[in-house]
Parts: sequence; C-alpha cells; structure tokens
Amino acid sequence: MLTSQYSWAAVLTRHNAEMLVAKRFEEAEPPIEYYLPMLAVRDKRIKSKELPEKPMFPCYIFVRINNKQIYQTRTTKGVKYIVSSQHSIIQVPDKEIEAIRRFEATQRAFHVHETAQLVKGAQATIMSGEFAGMQGRLVKECKDGNFCVEISVLNMSFVVHIKRSELRAPVKEELTDNEPGEFENHQL
Repeated sequence: MLTSQYSWAAVLTRHNAEMLVAKRFEEAEPPIEYYLPMLAVRDKRIKSKELPEKPMFPCYIFVRINNKQIYQTRTTKGVKYIVSSQHSIIQVPDKEIEAIRRFEATQRAFHVHETAQLVKGAQATIMSGEFAGMQGRLVKECKDGNFCVEISVLNMSFVVHIKRSELRAPVKEELTDNEPGEFENHQL
C-alpha cells in the first residue's frame, strides 16, 4: 500500500497510449513522475539507420507516486488502472526499476564463457559491467564458448550475453530451494 513516501508502481494504459499518457503525466499539475522504458527495434521494412523506439513493456508505464497522487494518476486520460492486488497497489522495488534502466541503457549483447560451474541451466551472478549484482540462468551455450544468460525482471525475461570475467557461480548458501544444482564458491 502506498504511503506519504514516494514509491514506484506500474500503470496499465490503453493500447498504444503509453506516449500520450507520459505526456499527460508531464502536463499534470503537479506533474507525475514517470518512467517509460524504450527499446530500439529493428524493422526490416524500414531502411533507415535510425531505429524506431517502442515501449519495452507494451501498455505499461511506471509512476513514482505517493498516496496523495493515486486519484490523479488513475483519472489521467488513457490510464486503465494502477496495477494492484486485493485493492492494494503493488509497489515496484527501486532495484527493479534500476535493473530496467540498465537494460534500456545498454541495448547491446553481452558474452559468457563456459566453465565447470557454468553449465546450461545453472544460475550465475554477474560481477561486473552494466548488470553487476544481478543473477541469471544460463540458457544456451554459443559456438564461441559463450552463454546466453536469462535475467528476469518484473516477470519478464531478457536474454543477454555476458563475458566469463563478469560471472561467478553462486555460493551454495545463495541458492534458494527452487534453484537447481549445488555450487561451490568459484570466482571465474
């Protein structure tokens, strides 16, 4: 539940209305702080060097609001609702927003090399680079010995490539009951 402190929340918008809602948040009095993550998307039909941007999460925009801005946010034209559960707005942790900002900022591929602890299906912690501190699952071994790493943020998965020097297999205590395998502490 939101309090007088500002927290991030997700807002569902009408189809293709994210940009319009963002503009209305800017024009609101007082303005509503928002974050609309965008991705450059390659379109084979367009031969321009400049890639068009599309929302990373179609029909969603993140807002940083407090309990006094709920009504203003809900009644903004183009907003369907603020994502909630059992009549309580679901707060999006700052670390999730930061992770999304990292993905948006990089928009490039990363690489990972195979080791004894880093095998397909294993969990790994990213130690450096744009995704430092995040954990992911190794999903595919590439021909060059690298891995595709699946990182989940807000129930969405992104697959990136990470260099071996940027990875560490998790210490056994870092694993939850749902994570497969037994690992020893191993810095790559």
